[in-house]
Amino acid sequence: MKRAFAIGETFYDITFREKRPISANPGGAMLNTAVSLARCGIDVTLITEFSTDHLGDMVNEFLKFNGVNTENIYRYEGGETPLALAFLDEMNDAKYVFYETYPPERLQIATPAFRKEDIVLFGSLMAVSEQAREKLLDIIKAAKDAGAILIYDPNLRESLLNRIKGVRSMVKENISLAHVVQGSHRDFEIAFGKEDAEQVYEHVKECGCNCLIYTKNDRGVWLKTDKCQKYHPVPSVEVVSTIGAGDSFNAGLIYRMHSLEDENFFPEWNNQSSWEYVITTAISFATHVCTHTENYISKDFASLLK
Repeated sequence: MKRAFAIGETFYDITFREKRPISANPGGAMLNTAVSLARCGIDVTLITEFSTDHLGDMVNEFLKFNGVNTENIYRYEGGETPLALAFLDEMNDAKYVFYETYPPERLQIATPAFRKEDIVLFGSLMAVSEQAREKLLDIIKAAKDAGAILIYDPNLRESLLNRIKGVRSMVKENISLAHVVQGSHRDFEIAFGKEDAEQVYEHVKECGCNCLIYTKNDRGVWLKTDKCQKYHPVPSVEVVSTIGAGDSFNAGLIYRMHSLEDENFFPEWNNQSSWEYVITTAISFATHVCTHTENYISKDFASLLK
């Protein structure tokens, strides 16, 4: 059976609009993707860490209720489950403040036994954490050695700019390990000072990856591989919140990749019709999530896919 893995930090998100809280959800980029995939019926494992505190229990129960495999979650003592405050502006884009208290030992879990059919997504803050770096690389390299498909989403934040030199080095190494890089214009502006899609693609290739999916809010999605170059517009919707849009985009990518039977699609990445199928599905996931305050696709949306 094909499986998916999502590797990254977990937060409990509280969202504010006009100085008032409007929603509270378990969050973190990889958790958001994992929940969307589980609602679609995908066998998905979340590799993350959070505390044994009350908030952590709430997150753990939520994951199990939604069908996410929690066997590879590190529940630590001596710290709190991370909290993220998201403040929506007039365009319903979010600015974040993070509260994190981790123990000295990070991500103390056994490395999963990956398989060739697996798709592994990693990225966000854990992927540029010096404290979690050694264990994270062990897991990523084990997945690559097993023949799994690796997708890297930088999902960077402005708060990283104060240590950008070290972050840039880790981002480059992450790109070198990935088969696909999926990121927003803001990710590459933070990491490399580059925002033009063609310039970003050349930089990604220099780092060792030949497949880029580049997103720019409501301006569209660019696919760039050695043989496939395609721009995809995105539909106009009434945006309630952009939180989780990129994470749900990743869920759409993985969901559709799992359904492909074209063996030549992996690892050549040059089948235009297959890419069309994958990207349009990802856009539909992201567009849907922008229409409500949850960070993941709704169960009603998932039931239509099934």
